Amino acid sequence: MAMSMTQLGQDPAYARFLGAPVGEDRTGTSVSVLSMLARLNVDPWNEASDLAKMQEAPARQRLEALLARFEDVPTLLADQGRVASGLLAFLPNRAKTAGPSGNGSVAQSVKLPTGAPLYWIIAAALFLGWIVTLAQGN
Repeated sequence: MAMSMTQLGQDPAYARFLGAPVGEDRTGTSVSVLSMLARLNVDPWNEASDLAKMQEAPARQRLEALLARFEDVPTLLADQGRVASGLLAFLPNRAKTAGPSGNGSVAQSVKLPTGAPLYWIIAAALFLGWIVTLAQGN
């Protein structure tokens, strides 16, 4: 049976971003964001999560810096800004700053992940129950 991303503990919400192409390397192979980050020794899911939590400007700056470090795709040098903007659009639940609210403060919308922690708690409880049953010899 093939393992899915959720079975491996990786958030499928980032699949679109991580699967997006950044260009072709010198051998003509299409390189995805996931491949690029892995080649840069950066954890792809952690990076995607961090970028999704950042405001637009810092996220774009960070992604452009990663693109600049990645020399396997020669066409990235000229298109970093355009590629970064396109890739950031694939990130889910981007933290965005709204305009000033009625009291002059700036509201910020951050959507927390739902469900995933609950699944791990249930799985851990079932696993521990199984271990106890085995230990009792039943």
